[in-house]
Amino acid sequence: MRYLAILVALFCFSCTQTPEEKGEALAQKNCASCHKFPDPSLLDKKTWKEGVLPEMAYRLGIGNRFELLTKIPDEQYQSAMQLDIYPETPKISQEDWDLIVAYYTAKAPEKPIAQAKRSPISSEPLHFKRESFISPANPLGSVTSIRIHPQKAEVWVGTRNRNLWVMDGQLKIKQTLETNSPVALTQFVGDKTYLLGIGKMYPNDQKLGHMYSVTKQGKLEAIVDSLKRPVDIQINDFNGDGVSDYVICEYGFEAGELIWVDGKTGKKNVLKLQAGSRNVVIKDYTGDGKADLLVLMAQAREGVSLFINKGMGTFVEKPLLQFDAVFGSSYMEVADLNKDGYDDIIISNGDNADYSHSKKAYHGVHIFLNDHRNNFKESYFYPAYGASKTVARDFDQDGDLDLAMIAFFAENDKGKIESFLYFQNQGNLKFKVSNLQIPDGGHYIAMDAGDVDRDGDIDILLGNYQFGAVKPGANVTPGLQLTYYKNLLR
Repeated sequence: MRYLAILVALFCFSCTQTPEEKGEALAQKNCASCHKFPDPSLLDKKTWKEGVLPEMAYRLGIGNRFELLTKIPDEQYQSAMQLDIYPETPKISQEDWDLIVAYYTAKAPEKPIAQAKRSPISSEPLHFKRESFISPANPLGSVTSIRIHPQKAEVWVGTRNRNLWVMDGQLKIKQTLETNSPVALTQFVGDKTYLLGIGKMYPNDQKLGHMYSVTKQGKLEAIVDSLKRPVDIQINDFNGDGVSDYVICEYGFEAGELIWVDGKTGKKNVLKLQAGSRNVVIKDYTGDGKADLLVLMAQAREGVSLFINKGMGTFVEKPLLQFDAVFGSSYMEVADLNKDGYDDIIISNGDNADYSHSKKAYHGVHIFLNDHRNNFKESYFYPAYGASKTVARDFDQDGDLDLAMIAFFAENDKGKIESFLYFQNQGNLKFKVSNLQIPDGGHYIAMDAGDVDRDGDIDILLGNYQFGAVKPGANVTPGLQLTYYKNLLR
Protein backbone atom coordinates (compact mmCIF):
# COMPACT_ATOMS: atom_id res chain seq x y z
CA MET A 1 0.00 0.00 0.00
CA ARG A 2 2.87 2.31 0.85
CA TYR A 3 4.53 1.51 -2.52
CA LEU A 4 1.29 2.39 -4.34
CA ALA A 5 1.10 5.69 -2.46
CA ILE A 6 4.61 6.60 -3.60
CA LEU A 7 3.74 5.80 -7.22
CA VAL A 8 0.62 7.95 -7.02
CA ALA A 9 2.62 10.81 -5.52
CA LEU A 10 5.23 10.61 -8.28
CA PHE A 11 2.53 10.50 -10.96
CA CYS A 12 0.82 13.54 -9.50
CA PHE A 13 4.14 15.40 -9.33
CA SER A 14 4.86 14.68 -12.99
CA CYS A 15 1.42 16.03 -13.86
CA THR A 16 2.16 19.33 -12.15
CA GLN A 17 5.58 19.84 -13.78
CA THR A 18 5.89 22.68 -16.25
CA PRO A 19 7.31 21.89 -19.73
CA GLU A 20 10.55 23.56 -18.63
CA GLU A 21 10.79 21.38 -15.52
CA LYS A 22 10.06 18.28 -17.60
CA GLY A 23 12.77 19.30 -20.05
CA GLU A 24 15.28 19.73 -17.23
CA ALA A 25 14.37 16.34 -15.72
CA LEU A 26 14.76 14.65 -19.11
CA ALA A 27 18.10 16.38 -19.67
CA GLN A 28 19.29 15.23 -16.25
CA LYS A 29 18.29 11.67 -17.10
CA ASN A 30 19.63 11.47 -20.66
CA CYS A 31 22.56 13.89 -20.81
CA ALA A 32 24.01 13.04 -17.41
CA SER A 33 24.00 9.34 -18.28
CA CYS A 34 27.13 9.86 -20.42
CA HIS A 35 28.92 12.79 -18.77
CA LYS A 36 28.52 15.52 -16.19
CA PHE A 37 25.17 17.29 -16.54
CA PRO A 38 25.77 20.44 -18.67
CA ASP A 39 24.20 23.57 -17.27
CA PRO A 40 22.51 25.71 -19.97
CA SER A 41 24.62 28.73 -18.98
CA LEU A 42 27.77 27.04 -20.31
CA LEU A 43 26.88 28.04 -23.88
CA ASP A 44 24.76 30.66 -25.62
CA LYS A 45 21.41 29.87 -27.26
CA LYS A 46 22.76 29.76 -30.83
CA THR A 47 25.58 27.35 -29.96
CA TRP A 48 23.20 25.02 -28.14
CA LYS A 49 20.63 25.13 -30.93
CA GLU A 50 22.92 24.95 -33.98
CA GLY A 51 25.98 23.16 -32.62
CA VAL A 52 25.59 20.87 -29.62
CA LEU A 53 21.93 19.80 -29.59
CA PRO A 54 21.80 18.56 -33.22
CA GLU A 55 24.83 16.34 -32.53
CA MET A 56 23.27 15.05 -29.30
CA ALA A 57 20.08 14.25 -31.23
CA TYR A 58 22.03 12.00 -33.60
CA ARG A 59 23.54 10.23 -30.60
CA LEU A 60 20.08 9.52 -29.24
CA GLY A 61 18.85 8.14 -32.55
CA ILE A 62 16.92 11.31 -33.43
CA GLY A 63 17.48 13.15 -36.68
CA ASN A 64 18.29 12.50 -40.33
CA ARG A 65 21.22 10.07 -40.62
CA PHE A 66 21.79 10.97 -44.28
CA GLU A 67 22.14 14.60 -43.26
CA LEU A 68 24.72 13.53 -40.68
CA LEU A 69 26.74 11.73 -43.35
CA THR A 70 27.15 15.00 -45.26
CA LYS A 71 28.64 16.69 -42.17
CA ILE A 72 31.46 14.29 -41.25
CA PRO A 73 34.04 12.23 -43.21
CA ASP A 74 32.82 8.81 -44.33
CA GLU A 75 35.49 6.91 -42.34
CA GLN A 76 34.49 8.81 -39.20
CA TYR A 77 30.83 8.00 -39.84
CA GLN A 78 31.52 4.29 -40.43
CA SER A 79 33.61 4.07 -37.25
CA ALA A 80 30.86 5.75 -35.22
CA MET A 81 28.26 3.39 -36.66
CA GLN A 82 30.32 0.34 -35.67
CA LEU A 83 30.50 1.70 -32.13
CA ASP A 84 26.76 2.41 -32.08
CA ILE A 85 27.45 6.10 -31.46
CA TYR A 86 24.51 6.93 -33.73
CA PRO A 87 21.87 4.27 -32.93
CA GLU A 88 19.34 3.21 -35.54
CA THR A 89 16.54 2.96 -32.99
CA PRO A 90 15.65 6.20 -31.12
CA LYS A 91 16.51 6.11 -27.41
CA ILE A 92 14.06 8.88 -26.66
CA SER A 93 10.75 10.06 -28.10
CA GLN A 94 10.64 13.10 -30.36
CA GLU A 95 8.30 14.77 -27.85
CA ASP A 96 10.79 14.31 -24.99
CA TRP A 97 13.65 15.49 -27.17
CA ASP A 98 11.75 18.65 -28.09
CA LEU A 99 11.30 19.35 -24.36
CA ILE A 100 15.06 19.05 -23.82
CA VAL A 101 15.76 21.41 -26.72
CA ALA A 102 13.20 23.90 -25.41
CA TYR A 103 14.77 23.75 -21.93
CA TYR A 104 18.28 24.57 -23.14
CA THR A 105 17.27 27.26 -25.61
CA ALA A 106 15.05 28.91 -22.98
CA LYS A 107 17.59 28.87 -20.14
CA ALA A 108 20.78 29.60 -22.10
CA PRO A 109 22.03 33.20 -22.30
CA GLU A 110 21.60 35.12 -25.56
CA LYS A 111 25.35 35.70 -25.79
CA PRO A 112 28.29 33.85 -24.24
CA ILE A 113 28.91 34.90 -20.64
CA ALA A 114 31.69 37.46 -20.40
CA GLN A 115 35.06 36.66 -18.86
CA ALA A 116 35.55 37.41 -15.17
CA LYS A 117 37.69 40.38 -14.22
CA ARG A 118 41.38 39.55 -14.39
CA SER A 119 44.73 41.20 -13.87
CA PRO A 120 45.84 43.22 -16.91
CA ILE A 121 48.16 41.89 -19.60
CA SER A 122 51.30 43.95 -20.13
CA SER A 123 53.64 43.84 -23.13
CA GLU A 124 56.89 44.08 -21.21
CA PRO A 125 59.63 41.86 -22.67
CA LEU A 126 61.06 41.39 -19.15
CA HIS A 127 64.21 39.23 -19.25
CA PHE A 128 63.55 37.57 -22.63
CA LYS A 129 64.69 38.22 -26.18
CA ARG A 130 62.43 36.99 -28.99
CA GLU A 131 63.79 35.27 -32.09
CA SER A 132 62.07 33.42 -34.94
CA PHE A 133 62.89 30.33 -36.98
CA ILE A 134 61.64 30.73 -40.53
CA SER A 135 61.49 27.86 -43.03
CA PRO A 136 61.11 29.11 -46.63
CA ALA A 137 60.27 25.55 -47.74
CA ASN A 138 57.21 25.53 -45.45
CA PRO A 139 55.11 28.68 -46.06
CA LEU A 140 52.61 27.72 -43.34
CA GLY A 141 53.33 26.75 -39.74
CA SER A 142 53.68 22.97 -39.57
CA VAL A 143 55.09 22.21 -36.10
CA THR A 144 53.34 19.37 -34.25
CA SER A 145 55.69 18.87 -31.28
CA ILE A 146 58.74 20.34 -29.54
CA ARG A 147 61.10 18.74 -27.06
CA ILE A 148 64.21 20.43 -25.64
CA HIS A 149 66.89 17.88 -24.73
CA PRO A 150 67.55 17.96 -20.96
CA GLN A 151 71.26 17.08 -21.21
CA LYS A 152 72.58 18.75 -24.36
CA ALA A 153 72.05 21.73 -26.66
CA GLU A 154 69.53 20.01 -28.90
CA VAL A 155 65.89 20.51 -29.86
CA TRP A 156 63.67 17.91 -31.56
CA VAL A 157 60.80 19.34 -33.62
CA GLY A 158 58.06 17.27 -35.26
CA THR A 159 56.27 18.61 -38.33
CA ARG A 160 53.03 17.97 -40.18
CA ASN A 161 54.86 16.80 -43.32
CA ARG A 162 56.32 13.82 -41.39
CA ASN A 163 59.76 15.28 -40.86
CA LEU A 164 61.49 15.45 -37.49
CA TRP A 165 64.10 18.16 -37.23
CA VAL A 166 67.02 17.66 -34.84
CA MET A 167 68.31 21.18 -34.19
CA ASP A 168 71.33 22.54 -32.34
CA GLY A 169 71.38 25.25 -29.65
CA GLN A 170 71.23 27.97 -32.33
CA LEU A 171 68.14 26.33 -33.90
CA LYS A 172 70.05 25.18 -36.97
CA ILE A 173 68.80 21.90 -38.42
CA LYS A 174 71.60 19.35 -38.21
CA GLN A 175 69.58 16.24 -39.02
CA THR A 176 66.16 15.42 -40.48
CA LEU A 177 64.43 12.13 -39.74
CA GLU A 178 61.52 10.92 -41.84
CA THR A 179 58.58 9.40 -39.96
CA ASN A 180 55.45 7.55 -41.05
CA SER A 181 53.19 10.17 -39.48
CA PRO A 182 53.55 13.50 -37.66
CA VAL A 183 55.39 13.18 -34.34
CA ALA A 184 53.13 14.08 -31.41
CA LEU A 185 55.79 13.60 -28.74
CA THR A 186 59.52 13.06 -28.31
CA GLN A 187 60.59 11.48 -25.03
CA PHE A 188 64.14 11.23 -23.62
CA VAL A 189 64.80 8.55 -21.00
CA GLY A 190 68.44 8.19 -20.02
CA ASP A 191 70.40 7.75 -23.24
CA LYS A 192 67.34 6.56 -25.16
CA THR A 193 65.00 8.56 -27.39
CA TYR A 194 61.39 7.59 -28.11
CA LEU A 195 58.93 9.04 -30.62
CA LEU A 196 55.17 8.88 -30.81
CA GLY A 197 53.70 9.02 -34.34
CA ILE A 198 50.08 10.18 -34.12
CA GLY A 199 48.82 8.65 -37.38
CA LYS A 200 46.33 11.20 -38.71
CA MET A 201 46.02 14.56 -36.99
CA TYR A 202 42.27 15.09 -37.42
CA PRO A 203 39.72 13.24 -35.22
CA ASN A 204 39.67 9.52 -36.03
CA ASP A 205 39.75 6.07 -34.45
CA GLN A 206 42.06 4.41 -36.95
CA LYS A 207 44.93 2.35 -35.56
CA LEU A 208 47.65 4.22 -37.45
CA GLY A 209 49.82 5.45 -34.58
CA HIS A 210 53.23 4.09 -33.61
CA MET A 211 55.77 4.30 -30.83
CA TYR A 212 59.39 4.22 -31.98
CA SER A 213 62.84 4.16 -30.47
CA VAL A 214 65.62 6.04 -32.25
CA THR A 215 68.91 4.19 -32.73
CA LYS A 216 72.30 5.91 -32.46
CA GLN A 217 72.43 5.76 -36.24
CA GLY A 218 69.21 7.79 -36.47
CA LYS A 219 67.01 4.91 -37.59
CA LEU A 220 63.50 4.32 -36.25
CA GLU A 221 62.58 1.00 -34.69
CA ALA A 222 58.88 0.33 -34.04
CA ILE A 223 58.12 -0.77 -30.47
CA VAL A 224 54.31 -0.52 -30.37
CA ASP A 225 52.00 -0.22 -33.37
CA SER A 226 48.26 -0.04 -34.12
CA LEU A 227 47.66 2.88 -31.75
CA LYS A 228 44.57 5.10 -31.99
CA ARG A 229 45.80 8.69 -32.34
CA PRO A 230 48.38 8.51 -29.50
CA VAL A 231 49.42 11.81 -27.86
CA ASP A 232 51.48 10.93 -24.75
CA ILE A 233 53.78 8.22 -23.51
CA GLN A 234 55.49 7.79 -20.14
CA ILE A 235 57.92 5.06 -19.15
CA ASN A 236 58.34 3.08 -15.92
CA ASP A 237 58.55 -0.49 -14.60
CA PHE A 238 54.94 -1.10 -13.60
CA ASN A 239 55.00 -4.84 -12.91
CA GLY A 240 58.33 -5.05 -11.08
CA ASP A 241 60.11 -7.33 -13.57
CA GLY A 242 63.08 -5.00 -14.04
CA VAL A 243 62.09 -4.06 -17.61
CA SER A 244 60.70 -0.63 -18.57
CA ASP A 245 57.01 -0.58 -19.51
CA TYR A 246 55.06 2.11 -21.37
CA VAL A 247 51.83 3.91 -20.51
CA ILE A 248 50.27 5.43 -23.65
CA CYS A 249 47.41 7.88 -24.09
CA GLU A 250 45.46 6.81 -27.18
CA TYR A 251 43.32 9.92 -27.54
CA GLY A 252 41.34 8.55 -30.47
CA PHE A 253 38.01 10.19 -31.16
CA GLU A 254 35.10 8.03 -30.09
CA ALA A 255 37.05 4.91 -29.09
CA GLY A 256 40.36 5.88 -27.52
CA GLU A 257 42.10 4.03 -24.70
CA LEU A 258 44.54 4.50 -21.87
CA ILE A 259 46.89 1.51 -21.91
CA TRP A 260 50.14 0.25 -20.48
CA VAL A 261 52.36 -2.01 -22.55
CA ASP A 262 54.57 -4.70 -21.02
CA GLY A 263 58.11 -3.89 -22.11
CA LYS A 264 59.13 -7.54 -22.00
CA THR A 265 56.21 -9.22 -23.77
CA GLY A 266 54.67 -6.35 -25.75
CA LYS A 267 51.24 -7.15 -24.31
CA LYS A 268 48.79 -4.22 -24.21
CA ASN A 269 46.85 -3.82 -20.96
CA VAL A 270 43.80 -1.55 -20.95
CA LEU A 271 43.53 0.87 -18.03
CA LYS A 272 40.51 2.79 -19.32
CA LEU A 273 38.31 2.27 -22.38
CA GLN A 274 37.52 5.90 -23.11
CA ALA A 275 38.51 8.44 -25.71
CA GLY A 276 40.39 11.56 -24.67
CA SER A 277 43.29 10.47 -22.44
CA ARG A 278 45.57 13.49 -22.85
CA ASN A 279 48.65 13.22 -20.67
CA VAL A 280 50.06 11.26 -17.74
CA VAL A 281 52.30 12.03 -14.77
CA ILE A 282 53.99 9.07 -13.06
CA LYS A 283 54.72 9.35 -9.35
CA ASP A 284 54.18 7.45 -6.09
CA TYR A 285 51.20 9.41 -4.75
CA THR A 286 50.17 6.85 -2.12
CA GLY A 287 53.56 6.44 -0.44
CA ASP A 288 53.71 2.67 -0.91
CA GLY A 289 56.77 2.68 -3.15
CA LYS A 290 54.88 1.92 -6.37
CA ALA A 291 54.48 4.27 -9.35
CA ASP A 292 50.93 5.63 -9.68
CA LEU A 293 49.44 7.42 -12.69
CA LEU A 294 47.85 10.87 -12.64
CA VAL A 295 45.84 11.20 -15.87
CA LEU A 296 43.93 13.99 -17.61
CA MET A 297 40.88 12.86 -19.61
CA ALA A 298 39.77 15.42 -22.17
CA GLN A 299 36.82 14.13 -24.20
CA ALA A 300 33.19 14.40 -22.99
CA ARG A 301 33.82 12.77 -19.58
CA GLU A 302 36.52 15.27 -18.75
CA GLY A 303 38.49 15.19 -15.53
CA VAL A 304 41.58 14.03 -13.65
CA SER A 305 41.95 10.55 -12.18
CA LEU A 306 44.60 8.86 -10.08
CA PHE A 307 45.30 5.28 -11.14
CA ILE A 308 46.65 3.67 -7.97
CA ASN A 309 49.26 0.97 -8.56
CA LYS A 310 48.30 -2.20 -6.70
CA GLY A 311 51.31 -4.14 -7.95
CA MET A 312 51.91 -6.67 -10.74
CA GLY A 313 50.54 -4.26 -13.33
CA THR A 314 47.15 -3.80 -11.65
CA PHE A 315 45.69 -0.32 -11.18
CA VAL A 316 42.55 1.04 -9.49
CA GLU A 317 41.09 4.35 -10.69
CA LYS A 318 40.23 7.11 -8.21
CA PRO A 319 38.53 10.16 -9.80
CA LEU A 320 39.91 13.42 -8.38
CA LEU A 321 38.41 16.20 -10.52
CA GLN A 322 35.39 16.27 -12.83
CA PHE A 323 34.81 18.91 -15.50
CA ASP A 324 31.93 19.81 -17.80
CA ALA A 325 31.72 18.07 -21.18
CA VAL A 326 32.37 21.40 -22.97
CA PHE A 327 35.21 22.41 -20.62
CA GLY A 328 37.80 21.83 -23.34
CA SER A 329 40.60 20.26 -21.26
CA SER A 330 43.86 20.49 -23.21
CA TYR A 331 46.80 19.82 -20.88
CA MET A 332 47.71 19.00 -17.27
CA GLU A 333 50.87 20.28 -15.58
CA VAL A 334 51.80 19.00 -12.12
CA ALA A 335 53.99 21.14 -9.83
CA ASP A 336 54.26 22.35 -6.23
CA LEU A 337 53.14 25.94 -6.70
CA ASN A 338 52.72 26.91 -3.04
CA LYS A 339 55.93 25.17 -1.88
CA ASP A 340 54.23 22.98 0.72
CA GLY A 341 55.87 19.78 -0.49
CA TYR A 342 52.78 18.44 -2.32
CA ASP A 343 52.01 18.39 -6.02
CA ASP A 344 49.32 20.76 -7.28
CA ILE A 345 47.49 20.46 -10.60
CA ILE A 346 47.43 23.10 -13.34
CA ILE A 347 44.78 22.58 -16.03
CA SER A 348 44.76 24.47 -19.34
CA ASN A 349 41.35 24.33 -20.97
CA GLY A 350 40.57 25.91 -24.30
CA ASP A 351 39.82 23.24 -26.88
CA ASN A 352 37.34 24.99 -29.14
CA ALA A 353 37.25 22.78 -32.24
CA ASP A 354 34.20 20.72 -31.38
CA TYR A 355 30.44 21.20 -31.69
CA SER A 356 30.40 24.13 -29.27
CA HIS A 357 32.72 26.61 -30.94
CA SER A 358 32.15 29.87 -29.07
CA LYS A 359 33.78 32.17 -26.56
CA LYS A 360 33.87 30.42 -23.21
CA ALA A 361 34.43 32.43 -20.05
CA TYR A 362 35.74 29.32 -18.25
CA HIS A 363 38.62 28.81 -20.70
CA GLY A 364 42.00 29.59 -19.20
CA VAL A 365 44.50 28.48 -16.58
CA HIS A 366 43.14 26.74 -13.47
CA ILE A 367 45.27 25.90 -10.43
CA PHE A 368 44.02 23.20 -8.04
CA LEU A 369 45.89 23.03 -4.73
CA ASN A 370 46.58 19.75 -2.95
CA ASP A 371 45.23 19.43 0.62
CA HIS A 372 48.13 17.04 1.45
CA ARG A 373 45.82 14.05 0.98
CA ASN A 374 45.55 14.23 -2.82
CA ASN A 375 42.25 16.08 -2.72
CA PHE A 376 42.32 19.14 -4.96
CA LYS A 377 40.46 22.46 -4.82
CA GLU A 378 40.57 25.26 -7.37
CA SER A 379 42.46 28.20 -5.87
CA TYR A 380 43.37 30.31 -8.91
CA PHE A 381 41.88 30.96 -12.34
CA TYR A 382 43.05 33.24 -15.11
CA PRO A 383 40.56 33.55 -18.00
CA ALA A 384 42.19 33.06 -21.41
CA TYR A 385 40.22 32.00 -24.46
CA GLY A 386 41.60 28.88 -26.14
CA ALA A 387 44.28 28.02 -23.54
CA SER A 388 46.10 24.90 -24.79
CA LYS A 389 49.12 24.24 -22.58
CA THR A 390 50.76 25.72 -19.49
CA VAL A 391 54.17 24.79 -18.09
CA ALA A 392 55.59 25.71 -14.68
CA ARG A 393 59.28 26.63 -14.33
CA ASP A 394 61.38 29.09 -12.33
CA PHE A 395 62.05 31.28 -15.34
CA ASP A 396 63.24 34.33 -13.36
CA GLN A 397 65.36 32.25 -10.93
CA ASP A 398 63.87 33.75 -7.77
CA GLY A 399 62.97 30.44 -6.12
CA ASP A 400 59.30 30.10 -7.06
CA LEU A 401 57.52 28.74 -10.12
CA ASP A 402 56.36 30.96 -12.97
CA LEU A 403 54.03 29.89 -15.78
CA ALA A 404 54.11 30.04 -19.57
CA MET A 405 50.91 29.44 -21.56
CA ILE A 406 49.96 29.04 -25.21
CA ALA A 407 46.42 29.40 -26.58
CA PHE A 408 45.80 27.65 -29.90
CA PHE A 409 42.26 29.07 -30.07
CA ALA A 410 43.07 32.54 -28.76
CA GLU A 411 40.59 35.30 -29.57
CA ASN A 412 42.93 38.31 -29.30
CA ASP A 413 39.89 40.57 -29.31
CA LYS A 414 40.63 43.06 -26.55
CA GLY A 415 43.62 44.84 -28.03
CA LYS A 416 46.08 42.36 -26.53
CA ILE A 417 47.53 39.32 -28.29
CA GLU A 418 46.90 36.32 -26.05
CA SER A 419 48.27 33.43 -28.10
CA PHE A 420 51.11 33.34 -25.56
CA LEU A 421 51.17 34.59 -21.97
CA TYR A 422 53.91 34.62 -19.34
CA PHE A 423 52.92 34.58 -15.64
CA GLN A 424 55.64 35.92 -13.35
CA ASN A 425 55.01 34.64 -9.81
CA GLN A 426 54.58 37.40 -7.23
CA GLY A 427 53.82 35.00 -4.36
CA ASN A 428 50.54 33.78 -2.79
CA LEU A 429 49.15 32.74 -6.19
CA LYS A 430 49.45 36.24 -7.60
CA PHE A 431 51.03 36.68 -11.02
CA LYS A 432 52.20 39.53 -13.21
CA VAL A 433 50.98 38.64 -16.72
CA SER A 434 52.70 39.68 -19.96
CA ASN A 435 52.55 38.54 -23.57
CA LEU A 436 56.26 39.44 -23.90
CA GLN A 437 55.45 41.54 -26.99
CA ILE A 438 54.58 38.50 -29.06
CA PRO A 439 53.46 39.51 -32.57
CA ASP A 440 50.18 38.46 -34.13
CA GLY A 441 51.43 36.01 -36.75
CA GLY A 442 51.57 32.62 -35.06
CA HIS A 443 49.10 29.89 -34.15
CA TYR A 444 50.83 27.98 -31.38
CA ILE A 445 50.01 24.33 -30.81
CA ALA A 446 53.29 23.18 -29.21
CA MET A 447 55.55 24.53 -26.46
CA ASP A 448 58.47 23.38 -24.36
CA ALA A 449 60.67 25.06 -21.78
CA GLY A 450 64.30 24.20 -21.10
CA ASP A 451 67.88 25.38 -21.45
CA VAL A 452 68.16 25.53 -25.24
CA ASP A 453 71.58 27.21 -25.34
CA ARG A 454 72.98 25.52 -22.18
CA ASP A 455 73.76 28.82 -20.45
CA GLY A 456 72.08 27.96 -17.13
CA ASP A 457 68.60 29.54 -17.46
CA ILE A 458 65.29 28.30 -18.87
CA ASP A 459 64.22 29.35 -22.36
CA ILE A 460 60.83 28.94 -24.08
CA LEU A 461 60.08 27.56 -27.55
CA LEU A 462 56.71 27.88 -29.27
CA GLY A 463 55.64 25.85 -32.32
CA ASN A 464 53.44 27.42 -34.99
CA TYR A 465 50.78 25.31 -36.72
CA GLN A 466 48.33 26.56 -39.32
CA PHE A 467 45.47 24.41 -40.58
CA GLY A 468 42.99 24.95 -43.35
CA ALA A 469 43.11 27.74 -45.88
CA VAL A 470 44.42 31.10 -44.71
CA LYS A 471 41.56 33.58 -44.57
CA PRO A 472 41.95 36.76 -46.66
CA GLY A 473 43.49 39.49 -44.54
CA ALA A 474 44.70 37.07 -41.87
CA ASN A 475 47.91 38.12 -40.17
CA VAL A 476 50.18 35.15 -40.86
CA THR A 477 53.98 35.29 -40.82
CA PRO A 478 55.12 33.32 -43.91
CA GLY A 479 57.36 30.37 -43.04
CA LEU A 480 57.21 30.92 -39.27
CA GLN A 481 57.79 27.59 -37.50
CA LEU A 482 59.30 28.46 -34.12
CA THR A 483 59.17 31.48 -31.83
CA TYR A 484 62.11 31.40 -29.41
CA TYR A 485 62.16 33.33 -26.15
CA LYS A 486 65.79 33.33 -25.10
CA ASN A 487 66.21 33.93 -21.38
CA LEU A 488 68.75 36.71 -20.76
CA LEU A 489 69.41 36.08 -17.05
CA ARG A 490 72.59 34.11 -17.81
